[in-house]
Amino acid sequence: MATFTPSPAPRRSSRFQQKTAVSPPRRAAAQRPNGSRIVTPSNIGRQLYPSGSLQNVMDVDERSSMMTDASSFTPEVTTYAKTDELSVTFYANLPIEVKQLLHPLRHASSGNTHRYGRSTSQRNGPNVYTQAIKGTPTCYIFVCPPEPNLLHPPFHALVPQGASQEPGLILVSHSGHIRFWESIGIGLAGGENFATFDLGLKDGDSVTNLLRIDSQLFVASTASGSLYRLSLTSTGGKYHLAPRVFSRPSTGRGLANLLPSFLSSSSSVVDTTGDPQYIRSIALGYESPSGEREIWALGEERIQKWVMKPEGWEEKVIDQHLSESIAMVLQDSPTAEDSKIDLELLDLAVTESGAFIVLVSYAGKEDSGNLRRLYALVQLELVGKFFTVHHVKPVPYQNTSAPTAPVVPRLQVLLSGAIVSVEFGDTVAFCSEESEYQDRLQLKSVADRTLGVGVHQGNNTLLILTASTMMQVQLSLDKIRRFNPQTGRTNLIKSIMMQAILYGAFPENPLQFSFPPQVDEESLMRGAEQLSQAVLRSDSEVVRRNHDLTAQLSSRKDRLNWLIGFINENLVLGKLSQRSRQRLAVDAEKLFASYQLWLQYNDLLETSPKFSVLNDCVHAFMAELGETNHEDVMRAFFRTKVSDIGRLIRKVMEVINLSIKQTGRPIAELLPEGNRVVITALQSAFEYRNLNYQVYGIEFPMISSWTSRPGTIDVVLSLFNATTKVLENAAVDARSKAQRQEPGSQLPQLASLLFKCVKERLDWLSSARAADEPNVGQDKDELEQRFASLRPEVLETLRRNGFQEHAFKLAEVYSDFASLVALCHRDTVYPPEKNPNYERIQTYIGRYKENFTDELYQWYIQHSELRIMFSQEADQSAFIDRFFAKKPNPGISWLHDVSKERFGDAASALLEEAKRANHLKAKHLMLSIGKLAQLAQLHETAEAGNETLLDAFHDGLDFVSVHDALLTEFRAALESVRGRHSLESQVDIIIKAKAPGLLESKGFANCFKDLLKHLLQGKALPIEDAVDLLTLKDNTESVGDFATALHLLASASDIPEARRVSAFRTVWRRVYLHDDWTAIGKTANVSDAEIKDRLRSTALYHTLCSALSRGERLTNGYEASPDVALIVPSPAEISSRWSGISSDQVDAIVEDYNFECDRLGELELEDIFHRVRELAVQDTTW
Repeated sequence: MATFTPSPAPRRSSRFQQKTAVSPPRRAAAQRPNGSRIVTPSNIGRQLYPSGSLQNVMDVDERSSMMTDASSFTPEVTTYAKTDELSVTFYANLPIEVKQLLHPLRHASSGNTHRYGRSTSQRNGPNVYTQAIKGTPTCYIFVCPPEPNLLHPPFHALVPQGASQEPGLILVSHSGHIRFWESIGIGLAGGENFATFDLGLKDGDSVTNLLRIDSQLFVASTASGSLYRLSLTSTGGKYHLAPRVFSRPSTGRGLANLLPSFLSSSSSVVDTTGDPQYIRSIALGYESPSGEREIWALGEERIQKWVMKPEGWEEKVIDQHLSESIAMVLQDSPTAEDSKIDLELLDLAVTESGAFIVLVSYAGKEDSGNLRRLYALVQLELVGKFFTVHHVKPVPYQNTSAPTAPVVPRLQVLLSGAIVSVEFGDTVAFCSEESEYQDRLQLKSVADRTLGVGVHQGNNTLLILTASTMMQVQLSLDKIRRFNPQTGRTNLIKSIMMQAILYGAFPENPLQFSFPPQVDEESLMRGAEQLSQAVLRSDSEVVRRNHDLTAQLSSRKDRLNWLIGFINENLVLGKLSQRSRQRLAVDAEKLFASYQLWLQYNDLLETSPKFSVLNDCVHAFMAELGETNHEDVMRAFFRTKVSDIGRLIRKVMEVINLSIKQTGRPIAELLPEGNRVVITALQSAFEYRNLNYQVYGIEFPMISSWTSRPGTIDVVLSLFNATTKVLENAAVDARSKAQRQEPGSQLPQLASLLFKCVKERLDWLSSARAADEPNVGQDKDELEQRFASLRPEVLETLRRNGFQEHAFKLAEVYSDFASLVALCHRDTVYPPEKNPNYERIQTYIGRYKENFTDELYQWYIQHSELRIMFSQEADQSAFIDRFFAKKPNPGISWLHDVSKERFGDAASALLEEAKRANHLKAKHLMLSIGKLAQLAQLHETAEAGNETLLDAFHDGLDFVSVHDALLTEFRAALESVRGRHSLESQVDIIIKAKAPGLLESKGFANCFKDLLKHLLQGKALPIEDAVDLLTLKDNTESVGDFATALHLLASASDIPEARRVSAFRTVWRRVYLHDDWTAIGKTANVSDAEIKDRLRSTALYHTLCSALSRGERLTNGYEASPDVALIVPSPAEISSRWSGISSDQVDAIVEDYNFECDRLGELELEDIFHRVRELAVQDTTW
């Protein structure tokens, strides 16, 4: 017999009222006594519809149900939901009387009387439901048994009475009062003619379930743990209903045997406190050939099996505790609360094969601060008299601790147990026992609720009765069995979203569509992306064919808007990866861009154009794909290929060039539409993205967006260049008109798009996400370099062609302060007040501060317009200070320091700049001014002891003096030569006169020539170069230059130590080689005094005396004995010293160093060195 399940409690919230919850939350656990969340004597007054209160609300006679009786016609069906596995259609409206009765304010009538109604169709009779769509439904009205709490409808059961009679009706109130009608036809007259009986419940007890065993036998359960047998008999044409508690045979019956089993001292079901347990569910089991019937009773923690004997008594054969074994299995679930699982047994079903399915709920992990209540189906396996858990399947439903009416779910088995349905207050869930299929139907309105699920075991169709309508559900068992979790979950999630798109907007649809709890992230992403792509392809499953392409594109836009709205509404956007979100957003923006492009093309068609760039692009693109067999290629593209709009616009310039070549049309005629195509497509995409990036949860930058691919950037740049050429080729007198007309007027838009595309591409290439992409670094560097040179050119092109304001605006948008500065100085720049952009510059300084002034001062320096900077020094002093702090430039900043009387800073800057000065005069000037600034600083601060900086200036000026002395000495060699000579000739003359010994040293000669050229050109030499000039020349008349060279090396601080030590050795080596030691060593007929005079005349003696008199330490390389002086620089040191010279030059220098070494080694001067040193020490000491 087809029956409707007990109906769960109504809900008081929905996703429209409570954005943080997908499903209605459960009531707080603290409200139930004895550990029960459902109906108990203490909480019954808080329930609108307690557990089982509408059980079998439309229980029908087996003779002719809607599952067994075929309709004689096929009406047009309204579809509410449809997937591969199920479809939901409208079946019938409720009678007006029932709708009024179910109104929240009309659950009870006046007095202590309930009205109970049931409806049928006039066509099929009072108990047939095959056809309720046509005709006016009939409503049967019955007077319910008295009930103290008017909010609780009674339990009910139909009484079959054969094929020729209408069934009877039994109503049992929660307080145990019973009314019986012999025929439901009595309800047509108001239902006043009934028989009354009573269960005789104790105070505080209440009925929890009513189950029909057969046409004459029924079983009821109570909250105190009692089971009642209700026997229907007929005597003299009158029916009598006899209730009694379950009991053993009358023979040998004791007092304990008369008590209900759940209260029996030997077999009662009690909780940890010893209180009787609430009976949650009773289920009908196996019927033996002898007529025995199994009754299974589910308590709060235990399950019992009773056998109803045909002799009229009952026997309990199984009593087992279930909670602990089920809780142990559920604790391993990743969704269960770790601290306390808080398990509840809710309902029980027994399949035809004898399988036991228990519906349970348990505490889930917190979600957004609310405690979640999760549900699962536990299949039990009976081995002997003991149950074990076979497997557990989650139910796709959850509720939270947020306030709501109590939810008491009930389950039913379908198709002989292959599928299980679970009815909640706002949802009916389906779970397959033979595959991993799961789905659910959820009511949309907060005023609606489920009232029952009608199931016929031999049919794949069921009915769902709600407070607003009746729906028919058809299940495909074959597809459910073949459900593949690898692809099925994705398809299921996709179908949920598809239904939301197709049916969610239908105002009469009672269903809302939402994702199940713990929706799989990967399935969600794949399903959403596949559905989005299906919309872009105009897949017939989601998009209806429509020749009106404008309307069709608009409906597809709405489809994608519904899709992201549905995802956000169900609070699952966070489950989508950033890449998946961007794919959905890109699909939507491509569709929007295509829609705008089609509108533009439509407008063009109304002008009957002779040619169309867009049309040619589409045909060329479709030809490349081999899809030219469409009747209307243009509409075919916009129906099925909008995902390729990026590839389409990249062909615009190619098509224009081809059209010019084939038709001879001037480019000025083709560019306006070509520009419009690209501008419309890209601008529409950017506008859509800017408006909706928060809806999609986009985190910039976009991942390799189609709007900034290299091909897109290239086509925008090509169009910009072509438009610029057309505009600048116009006659001078027609230039102004060309700027106002297309394509000239499109130039600013193209420039703006070019900047936006390049910026987006650079943002992507610079992001962490792009780091793993191939050639990212190279692509980024190339694009940055290209854009750095391209950006000022584009802005200047705009300015040059009459779009100056657009150029300024574009530079402002992209914070291109260097270009802003350049644009501000295209006309008169000095005096600054005469600059036409003077006020604009002042505005930028006030708005952008140093971001602008840094580039402004840099421009002044690069273009030698320091006069402008210092003419505004009084007003911009703070900005100038910050500029030089970030970009030190001592050669200029000292001027600002002097003007601000910061003499110490000026002196330090001048000293630093003098060290880097290449020209001798500039170096001399900087050192002189710097010395004066330092003296002024010392005068102001009276710091007489701080002489370090001043000594540095003295050393610098002394070094300049060395330059001057060398110049004087070398130029003296030119005085004897008449006429003007080239620099090369001058060098040769000087070498012959001042360094004749170098003629045999090729390497040293070349170096000497180069250094001499620099000196004669007025350049300042580094210390190492000056030392070489001082020591390589002939010092017969200037023997003191050796000591000068040593002094310069001793004071140098910017020479690498290894090279510095080698330079010391080189100077000493040349000191030893300066004199004729052979002649000095001839002592025949020579007095000691003369020998001393000879030694005192050597360069070695003079050099040692000079060093000793200055107080310089003759250690750490400063003094080198002949043996140490034999060490020459390595080739590496030579290459470092003269960077950039060839290997041959290095070899030549090495050869000359070795020649010096050989000459010195032959002299054997070690003893002479010590004697000369003694003389020098003696002479300088005394």
